[in-house]
Amino acid sequence: GFVVEDITPPVANCQNITVYLDGTGNVSIVAADVDGGSTDNVGITSMTINNSDYNCSDIGVNVTTLTVTDAVGLNDQCNAAVIVEDTISPTAVCQNITVYLDGTGNTTWTAADLDGGSSDNCTTISLSADMTSATCANVGTNNVTLTVTDGSGNTNNCTSTVTVMDTISPTAVCQNLPVFLDGTGNATITGSDLDNGSSDNCSGALTYSADITAFTCANTGANTVTLTVTDLGGNTSNCTSNVTVMDTVS
Repeated sequence: GFVVEDITPPVANCQNITVYLDGTGNVSIVAADVDGGSTDNVGITSMTINNSDYNCSDIGVNVTTLTVTDAVGLNDQCNAAVIVEDTISPTAVCQNITVYLDGTGNTTWTAADLDGGSSDNCTTISLSADMTSATCANVGTNNVTLTVTDGSGNTNNCTSTVTVMDTISPTAVCQNLPVFLDGTGNATITGSDLDNGSSDNCSGALTYSADITAFTCANTGANTVTLTVTDLGGNTSNCTSNVTVMDTVS
């Protein structure tokens, strides 16, 4: 009789595929995923690939070899492109911060200062904030958006509350002041009468108050008066003026 021998190898036919990393940054494939219709005259018994597991380091195009084997052990190979993509956005986690104006009325922070533990399935992330500096005009609470971007350009954001505080007291500068009793034996002053150029890191309106604002004949002569200067943040400073009360009414 005749012995029929199979001497015809299979024909390996590959197809390119795109796969997506999961929440842990991994994805797996099987040989059938890259098979594009391989054939054999008597039947294919196995298909194998040389790389079935992919992670964040494989993002982009990877070449995988498919080996197709028939019943008598004949085989053929082809190459498939396995395109690994990451489409999972990072998890944005914000934290609230408090910042303090400096002597020039300014303060800055970084996006990292707002980060409360943002993460991604692939570990590389970059941070940006829509506001990273403040002036006296921002004293109080400010909503700042933190944007978290991963290596594939996926983004997510969250909102931090940045509390801007002014804790620097003004510089109080006094001047001495002569005052004159009127025909009723009285005289009054205001706190601003004693100011001689007081200043503050925030240039908004300062308020002035004096601990003595009314004088009578009993105060004729030198009087020590304390001027208190208060800024918009409620910080205070003081200095003393010498108020000389004079009676010039005949």
